[in-house]
Amino acid sequence: MLDLSLPLQDVLLQFTLVLLVVLLVQRVFHRVPVPGLIGLLVIGMLIGPGGAQILPAEPVVDLFGSIGLLFIMFLAGLEIDLETVRNHKRESALFGTLCLVLSFLPVFAAGLVFGLAWPGAVLLAAALASHTLISYPIIQRMGLVDHRPVVAAVGGTLLTDTAALVVLVVVLQLSGAGDGVLGWAGPIVLLAVLAAAALLGLPRLARALFADPEASLAENALFVVAVLLVLSTLAELIGTKDILGAFIAGIALNLSLKRRKVLFEHLIFAGRMLFIPFFFIQTGMKLELAVFGQLWPWVMAGVLVLTVFAGKGASAWITGHRFGYTQTDRWAMTGMTLPQAAATLAVTITAEDAGLIDETVVDAVILVIFVTCLGGALLTRAAALRLRRHHDPETRAPRAH
Repeated sequence: MLDLSLPLQDVLLQFTLVLLVVLLVQRVFHRVPVPGLIGLLVIGMLIGPGGAQILPAEPVVDLFGSIGLLFIMFLAGLEIDLETVRNHKRESALFGTLCLVLSFLPVFAAGLVFGLAWPGAVLLAAALASHTLISYPIIQRMGLVDHRPVVAAVGGTLLTDTAALVVLVVVLQLSGAGDGVLGWAGPIVLLAVLAAAALLGLPRLARALFADPEASLAENALFVVAVLLVLSTLAELIGTKDILGAFIAGIALNLSLKRRKVLFEHLIFAGRMLFIPFFFIQTGMKLELAVFGQLWPWVMAGVLVLTVFAGKGASAWITGHRFGYTQTDRWAMTGMTLPQAAATLAVTITAEDAGLIDETVVDAVILVIFVTCLGGALLTRAAALRLRRHHDPETRAPRAH
């Protein structure tokens, strides 16, 4: 007989509850201009240990949530349009560099004011200098994916997210008990070797396997998942973090999977509908209801939100001025790059696990995620609607052939 006492101990009940929650969120938030991850974070907080204590963190949520984090970083590398970024690298490079610098430095200063040691302040700055394109589906629905400012924003994501992960590796090694220069540099060198081997070898291997007429769709999908988990494990074994291996896997298989539309869509579906929702519920479970009645996390979150908004906005305005974008273009770029989610959570949770930031900072970052995801989606939608009505064909980027 099933034990229905709370928190639920039966793994089947835990899994069933999360799936029902994900279904509910998808149905409700599909009808409103608010990202579904907001709903997952809220429900995770409500049913987790810091809320109604219905769902425990272990074992189901922790297991699937850990895989979900890897999928987030895998898809971050996989969904970047490398061909488009290559065709508009000047705009992408300028915008990405400005986002990185103009967000990193003020957040680093704020972290020091908040009382963090330099490693924690650097990681907080790296986390919030990145961004997640959760508003991109809005742009897709409006038919603006080839708009030059949109291309610049997408390309800037590759730079900011990669930089955030590299900073994470360096700081974790420098702040540890390394044995001098080789102690912290060794894992970084090995990571570079791992990345080079993956980028050179995996595309060829993938093309060979995908071209095999006897290989089924399921076998090809298992190959991709195996690559993701093996690279994540290797990245952890050499002394860095598994999320870096997942990101490398996404970049390495980017073009190979883009040419296999059915396989690509199946992997996106598996990640977004199953594993990734577990991660956001797991993250929401880290936030206690009591935090909403505490002043200090809100103060920290307010400062960080203003800093991020100023940094992304200034980057969009400077890039827009340099390349002749309209005011609406610049608001669209700001809205697209304001949301903090995937890389932000990855770096923040990793920093907390390493003891470099405390629970209060994590609470503040989660509040930042709430505010920026909601505000970024609404701003992007408003700008995209205006762009669709007053779209200038001369600002469209040519499609890659």
